[in-house]
Amino acid sequence: MIIDEGTVLDAGKLLRMRGYLDLVGFRDIIGEFETAIEQRLLNLQSLELSPSQIEAICHDLINFTGTLGMCQLMSAAERLRECARHHARAEMLSAQVEMKYAGERAMAALRAYMEAASD
Repeated sequence: MIIDEGTVLDAGKLLRMRGYLDLVGFRDIIGEFETAIEQRLLNLQSLELSPSQIEAICHDLINFTGTLGMCQLMSAAERLRECARHHARAEMLSAQVEMKYAGERAMAALRAYMEAASD
């Protein structure tokens, strides 16, 4: 699986979500997603995780990032999940590094979007 080096954040998904909610509700939900994603990214840094635990964390990340339009991070989570499924330990380590950087880019993009949306 190849990491999507293109879109970090598809703002269209956020705009659609924003259309369903008032501003306070939108900010609350985005804050909850942000916290959940950050926690899972932090959990993935544990060296003691089993492949099945990595798969479960990636499953959550794929759902969250898909909802928010975090394309690169979703792609990285899909790759890591596949590595865990196949118990490809060496590939999992490089996929975890990719997740870290994709996560940093995605979270920075989300924060920038939310800052601009509140102006």
